[in-house]
Amino acid sequence: MLIDLEDGVYKSIKIENMKTIIKNMQFVIIAFVSMGSGCTESVVPIGIRNNSDQTIYYWVERPHSRNFPNHHYPDTILPKGLTTLIFPIVPGQMTDLVKAQTPANWTRIFSELPAGKFSIYFFTERPRTQEEWDSVRKNNNFYRKDVTYQELVDNDYIIDFP
Repeated sequence: MLIDLEDGVYKSIKIENMKTIIKNMQFVIIAFVSMGSGCTESVVPIGIRNNSDQTIYYWVERPHSRNFPNHHYPDTILPKGLTTLIFPIVPGQMTDLVKAQTPANWTRIFSELPAGKFSIYFFTERPRTQEEWDSVRKNNNFYRKDVTYQELVDNDYIIDFP
């Protein structure tokens, strides 16, 4: 095949090379069209809203952790070792619990849970030592909330405390 370059100069290109060029161009065009057409799903974080009149603290085994899906219903035992990932939420405020995901990813994440329920543990005081943590575990001094994916969707991806 001959291609007309500037100044009337012709150059020969092999048919195989042309096929490769056309395939690459098609891929680029499809990629640009897909990005601009709204084909991508929006991402949604899970939020926790503190409806109480005191600061609360929460802990959850997060989807990206190596222990996921441990500590989610029906496994409702807190880990033995004091975790440093206990976070506060002041009264009347909301926080993002975990990184935003697409609804399809949330469906996959919930499917990995033994009973399809995501468990969040709430504390009225933040345990700071292993002794305090052991006391919380021994005396069940926490409030646990278990939510299904459908409950999460129905509540706009917000988990309310209490």
